[in-house]
Parts: sequence; C-alpha cells; structure tokens
Amino acid sequence: MKQFFLAVLIAGAAACSAGGDPNNFTVSGKISNSTTKNILLEQVAYDNTPPKVVDSGNIAEDGSYTLKAKTTEQNLYLLMVDKTPAAIFINDNGDIKISTDLGKNFRTPYISNSSATKDLYEFLNQFRAKDSSLSVLYQKIQSLYMANPADSTIPALQGEGAKEMGVMKDYIKDYIVKSASPGAVFYAFNIAGSRNIFASGELDTLVRQSADKFKEHAGFATFKSMLMQQITAASASVDNGVSLVDQPAPDLTMNDVNDKPISISSFKGKYLLVDFWASWCNPCRAENPNIVAAYNKYKDKNFTILGVSLDTDKAAWQDAITKDKLTWYHMSDLKEESAAAALYHFNGIPFNVLIDPSGKIIAQSLRGPALDTKLAEVLK
Repeated sequence: MKQFFLAVLIAGAAACSAGGDPNNFTVSGKISNSTTKNILLEQVAYDNTPPKVVDSGNIAEDGSYTLKAKTTEQNLYLLMVDKTPAAIFINDNGDIKISTDLGKNFRTPYISNSSATKDLYEFLNQFRAKDSSLSVLYQKIQSLYMANPADSTIPALQGEGAKEMGVMKDYIKDYIVKSASPGAVFYAFNIAGSRNIFASGELDTLVRQSADKFKEHAGFATFKSMLMQQITAASASVDNGVSLVDQPAPDLTMNDVNDKPISISSFKGKYLLVDFWASWCNPCRAENPNIVAAYNKYKDKNFTILGVSLDTDKAAWQDAITKDKLTWYHMSDLKEESAAAALYHFNGIPFNVLIDPSGKIIAQSLRGPALDTKLAEVLK
C-alpha cells in the first residue's frame, strides 16, 4: 500500500524506432556529473522482489558506458548509479541508447531506440503532473483547516480532490488498457498501487484483462498470480461487498509513538474508531480534518480514536500527527507490510472501523459526513 520501489522515477524522454534482438540487448550512452564510476544494470522482478543485477561496468572519463544483458522476454530495467536510479527502460530493442546529466536533468534522460520506453516516460510525465496537482490541493486543505476548521471552502476543496483523483484513475486505467508493452503495464499497476487507485473488483478485472493480452508472457503471469493472491486475501474488504460489521474486532498490538505497546482490546468499554492511515497517503491527510472535528465533538461521550499508521518512517509519522493535530492514541509496527492490513482485510487507506464497548464492529469505512451521522446515532 505504500509507494512501490518502482515509483522512483517520474520523468520525460525522447525516442525513435525499435529494432534488433530485444532479448540480447546492449544499453549504452553517457552519464554526466556522476559522483561514482560504477554503474549497474538491474532487472526489475515481476513479483516485486528486489531488482537483480544483470551486468555492471564503469563510467569512462568522457561519461560513456556500455552494458549488456540476455533475457527471454520483455522486462523493466534500471540504470543504477551510486545506488540511485538514473533511468528506467524497457528492452524492446537490441541497441538502446540512454544519456543523462545527473547534475541537471537526470529526470529527463535522452532515450533512443525504444518506443516502449518513450510511451512509459510520457505516461510518467502525465502522472507526475496530476499527482503534484493533488498534493498542492491537499496541502491547501490542510492549511485552511489549521487556520480555521470551520472554513466553508474545505468541503468544496475535498470534492475537487476526489474529482482530480478520479481523473488520475481514468488516465492510469486507459494507459493500462491501451499499452502494448507488458513491462509498461506492470509499471502502471505499481504506480496505481502506490496511490491505492483501484478498488479490488476493478483491479481484479484489469489484471485479468491484461494477463489475457500478454498470455504468452511468463513474468506478467507471475505478476497476475501475486496480485490475485493479494485480492483474495483482501476478500473481506468493503470493496468486495463483504462487511466486517457485527464481527468481533480482531485484537492488534503495536507500539505507540513512545515505543510503548498498545492494543485495540485495551479500549473495551468505550466506542472506539480505529483509523488506518499513513502520513504519505494524501486522501488520508485530506480526511483528517473531518476526523478531528468528530473527535472534538464526541470525545466526552465515551468515545475515542486509535490511529493505526502504515508508515515505515517514524519521524514522518510523528510529524503528520503534530501537523494534522491528531490528539488521540496512535500505534504502528513501522513495517512495509503492516500486520494491520492482513488482520482487518483492507487493501486501501483511508479505512476505519467503529467498535462498540463490547468489542464488536458496528460500522466501517465511515468517511466525510457518514462519520458524524453514525457517531450521532450511537452516542446519544
């Protein structure tokens, strides 16, 4: 649910026609302003395990380099310089050229002889623009809320954010459906996963359609299998129409911000909203003002909140708590694959459950006005 490792390069490029043997290829060019002479060629795995080094070399005094690899099908590759991705490309040609200046425009490398890579970078340019626009909007919402929580423009801006997120979703879906490159589609699915773009049902359909399109591609078949397992594991999520309501709340124990253990079960006797979120999740941050308002309104009526963060960076987690004025209880295991997602069967955040004093879940996915409506109903 957090950003996939693939979502590290967002750039633009130029390209020309493909040719040669893409399964026995050479990539060469010039790297300017590098702090090291070492360069690695890494192949990205379709099962999202860490990339593997398939060749290595040195950057010459004039910046030139040449790397080679053999494969059986189309893959994604990274050029790594000083442990940092300098470029990403797809092997749709036997002789690919990549040049970049790490001191200036490393996000816009010159790429030739790879039409699939050109399309990928065009997609990334568009995604970056849309994502940046959303970030600016969510920051504006946060600033307005901190100045005046009752500002009447906040709901309208939240609606605008939802609309922009819908535009981004449609753009990524259209790219996935139309792209003829399994490597590019794999990347697009990772981008979508980094922002929790698709609900389980829609993701299921897109994955199956893409797998049918690339049915001879072994790597994409592996990717499909991995995603289908994740979708199945999340079958209890609200996206699949299966509710956690009327079930006992699974207990969960993690450390709070002071590294002290805290458990969901320790709040029995109170109405408890368990809010699953993360500092890097823009929709979560946009929803926080609504949760703060609900907390301040009902905190004296046997009600409290426990925030469960999917962060891995403790400092970023704590900073978001302070900035968003989340003055309730918090906990996190600070792991990439948090135990919270598996135990509560959600595949996207923000997500929450409302637990009654007996420990039973009485509602889930309460966002916007729905949260206040439900709390007003039970906290009379």
